[in-house]
Amino acid sequence: FFCFVFVMRVALVALLVFISVCYGADEGGLNIVPLPRFTCNPYEVDPNEPAPTNVNQLAPHNIDVVMSMGDSMTAAFAATAGKLLSVPIIPREDRYLSYTSGGGSLQYTINNFLSLYNHNIEGSSSGQTLPLDGLEVFGHHIEPIMTGVVGLNAALSGAKIQDIPQEIDFLVQQLQTTYKDTIDFENSWKVATLLIGANNLCVACNNNTSDFPETYGSMLNQSIAQLESSIPRVRLNLLPMFNITQVYYWSRANTYCTKIWNLFDECPCLSGRDSTEQDRQIVNEYAVKYRQQIDEVAAYWQEKNSSTFSVTVQPFTGSLKIINGELTSDFDCFHPSEVAHAWLGAGIWNSLWSPPSQKPTNATQLMVDGLEFVCPDKNTYMQ
Repeated sequence: FFCFVFVMRVALVALLVFISVCYGADEGGLNIVPLPRFTCNPYEVDPNEPAPTNVNQLAPHNIDVVMSMGDSMTAAFAATAGKLLSVPIIPREDRYLSYTSGGGSLQYTINNFLSLYNHNIEGSSSGQTLPLDGLEVFGHHIEPIMTGVVGLNAALSGAKIQDIPQEIDFLVQQLQTTYKDTIDFENSWKVATLLIGANNLCVACNNNTSDFPETYGSMLNQSIAQLESSIPRVRLNLLPMFNITQVYYWSRANTYCTKIWNLFDECPCLSGRDSTEQDRQIVNEYAVKYRQQIDEVAAYWQEKNSSTFSVTVQPFTGSLKIINGELTSDFDCFHPSEVAHAWLGAGIWNSLWSPPSQKPTNATQLMVDGLEFVCPDKNTYMQ
């Protein structure tokens, strides 16, 4: 039904959009330097080396499993899609290139980088899936059907912070079914990544308690507690939400993007017909408060000083700026493009192996000046 409605809506506006926007001028921006080749080399590991027993002593080769949670950004919705009317008509979730669990050949992803050090790493996504965010059953999102393609990327298009418990349940189910013969559920070391909040921010101006920063922090804390109790031996990396209002302002510089935003109304508080500058200011303020909540929740879990579970904020995404149209999808000028996913993968990779004082925080500067990959050795632990 969702697909039918989507296609009908596209058909009704196709002529108007084609005439008025398909040949809109590019919006320009700062030049983004190409990412360098990933030239890190694997190191020798003693096959009899005992597995680490402390979550704070994980070298690259100790990571057995990569897991992801989030929304359509982590599902890589429309990362490679063309403009409206391009084939396929319904853009896919390009999970194979998602910055975290993507397993596509030559893609710059955390999974692919780690696979250099552990060829048996599990959890990668290998293909594309359909966005099912328009379908819900009893208040729950329809989970990905192609579990073999999805791997352990549990991200759901349209997800809010309230949907993370469902994603954790999906990960548990996958680990105990699809991966029951290749992953030691109790003893394998697992790295999880979570980026969530955009869909809460997009309706923040409605002043619903479900999107309040305090609610966000409470739900985040509850989800982390569920993750700890449900899946053994996890190192969780939290990615702070950037200010999504900048994507709206960037879209105003391009005719096609303006029309698409007006047509699909993906983010009501930014581009809704009745949205105002005050609404967009609320979204900005909430984004700042969401980041504060993330820091507070992470600090709470770090104080527990567990040897088998940890929570770390990787700050690379918090200051992310849209400096060039290459960073957003050609389809909707909103979701991260393939280029953006590669930069996210590269920046977060460097952050994983850097001490807190040296973690990359100025993503914009790196895109302009260039990035040099951090190449960990067997004595470098994830931080």
